[in-house]
Amino acid sequence: MAGPVTIDPERHQRKADFGFATERDLPAYLGIMGVLHREPINSSFARLLAGQLKGEDGVALAHVLEEIAVLARHHLIAQDLLFDAFAIDRYWDQLAGVVGEIRSRTENPKFCENFELCGDAARLYRLDRPALGESEGL
Repeated sequence: MAGPVTIDPERHQRKADFGFATERDLPAYLGIMGVLHREPINSSFARLLAGQLKGEDGVALAHVLEEIAVLARHHLIAQDLLFDAFAIDRYWDQLAGVVGEIRSRTENPKFCENFELCGDAARLYRLDRPALGESEGL
């Protein structure tokens, strides 16, 4: 008969496995960079980074980021590379309202679900790897 539980699940959480980038990730990464840095997405992406979205920017960006998240969720690009290069969690935070509105309007609760899940995973990644100066309290 098993004894009492001795591991506190609040203190003992498994670390997420984000994988490690290899040369095999390079074509996917360069493809993503090509999409984000060419029109019609480039201007919307620049406004996302500057926190100045306008018009239909959110819809187009959410859809592109969903497609990128699908690559990560199916291990076709290493999540550590994606999360190191892009602030997916912060992009999700900026676009969650747009996504929620579309989900409600279209009655499609699965719209951008991979983007949302990658946002959550990217948040864990960021917590495990603070930006320069964050760990020193700067």
